[in-house]
Parts: sequence; structure tokens; C-alpha cells
Amino acid sequence: MTDDKTKRLSVYLPEKVKAGLELMADETGLSMTQLIVMATHSLLANYEARGGSIFADLLSARHRIGQEAEQKRLLLEQDKKAMQDYYGARAEEYERIYHRDDPDYQQGLILLRHAMTGVVRGRRVLEVACGTGYWTQAAADAAEHILGVDIRPEVLQIAKAKPWPAGKVDFCIGDAYRLDQVEGGFNCGVANFWFSHIPRNRLDEFLESFHRRLGHGATVFIADNVYVAGRGGELIRKEDSEDTFKRRELADGTQHDIIKNYYSYDELNDIFKPYAKHLQVFVGSSFWYVIYTIA
Repeated sequence: MTDDKTKRLSVYLPEKVKAGLELMADETGLSMTQLIVMATHSLLANYEARGGSIFADLLSARHRIGQEAEQKRLLLEQDKKAMQDYYGARAEEYERIYHRDDPDYQQGLILLRHAMTGVVRGRRVLEVACGTGYWTQAAADAAEHILGVDIRPEVLQIAKAKPWPAGKVDFCIGDAYRLDQVEGGFNCGVANFWFSHIPRNRLDEFLESFHRRLGHGATVFIADNVYVAGRGGELIRKEDSEDTFKRRELADGTQHDIIKNYYSYDELNDIFKPYAKHLQVFVGSSFWYVIYTIA
């Protein structure tokens, strides 16, 4: 008996390809196996005649897609670093924005404080992107405990130097996209004036990380700016980005283009609804906020 040298190849065919072969088999009277064998012989003959050049277009497309993905990743990293550097440099100036001489703006801040205080009351709070602790101060008396997390040591140094109720507030360096590295138990999450700085294609990444760290049933409060023309610097759009940016100048004269995305009521509802129970969306003239329970 001679050894059978034939190897059976198990090949997965996408549904669209399979349907096309079935149609071809019906029209020609050939079996699908015969069609596949004929196509294979044709491919081998073409390869023998022309070599690997027959795959040039396919390989070029794969290479191009890989390059585009890497370029997009590098741009995201550059935007992330630019924003971190900006807030590090801006640490001493940060809270000036909350002292804007604008009655409507100040009334909006009062509304935000009141809404947030009601959410954090009696809870153990994880505050993401806490900055210099401005919102931490507003929540400290009501909450059971707050852990403020920020990636910039400069702003945390300012936050830690403020007077805090004994045993109620702590701070640590942490990445908003890697909250699994933050220790502690929480039943409430706060993220104020951070959401607008998240690239649109990373919103789900942040929310899923945030929600995993808090757990099902935790309550969330997130607030940010409503777009007002002329406020907070020039709005910039770039051809290669779905995000918008604000061009801001610091006291030292340096200019920075920082991701700053704005959302409508409908957009906020669409973003948070898949993750939330009891979702409340408020959009005012200066600020918006959402309150919900993690589903």
C-alpha cells in the first residue's frame, strides 16, 4: 500500500464568497469543489507566470492600512501629551476660569454644585481628572470619602495643599483610561470638565474603564461646558480629526491647541443611554451634566 500524500485543507469561506460560489455552481452545473479547484489552479498558474507581484495590490493595501492606523495612534498620543503638558503648565492658572465675571456663568456653577452635591452625599467617590481640587472642595463636605485622581503631579500638588476635612479626601496620580490601577472601593463616580477633552473615538474606552472600576449600581455625575462662541479661546477644526480644539494662551505667552469637544442634548443621550439606568441629561446655557446609575 502506498502512502496517501494528499492533505485535506479546511478553508473558511465568508458568507458572501460562499453565496457567490453557490450562484456560479447553479449557473454552470459544476460543483463548488470543482470551482474551488479550478480557481486554485488558475491562481497557481498566475503565480508561476508573474510571481508575488500578483499580490502587490493586496499587500500594498494592508501596508497602507497599517500605516494609517499607526499614524492615527501617534496623533492620539501627541494630542494626549499636548493636553497633559498644557494642564501641567496651567496648574497655577487653572481655577481662574471659575471666577469669570459673567452672571449666567456663575449661576450655572451654582446649579452644578447643587446637582453634584446631591449625587455624592454619603457616598465613597472616585473623582477622575480632579485637577487642583476645585470640584473636590465642592463635594468634600457631603461625601463620605473622595479619592481624586489626575495624571499631572503639578495640579495634585496644589490640590493636596488645600485644607481638607480630616480623613475625608485623598489624592493619587492615575490615568483616566487605566482606572483598574486605582485602589479603593467606590459607589459613586465624578468627572467634571474632563469629558470634553476625550477624543471622540475613545469615549467608550473611558466610560467602560470608569464603569468597570465603579461597578454595577454605582451613581455617576459628569459635567462639562456648553459651547458659547468667543468663550474660552478660539475654536479650531482640523481636516484630519473628528475632534474640535480650543487654541488657548497661557500667562507665559505660549499657545496650545487642546481637544475640546461639545455635545448636544441628543448626542449626550445617545452616548450615555447604553450604559445607564435612570439617566438624567441637563443642558443649560453654560454647562451640561448627566446623572445616572451604571446598568
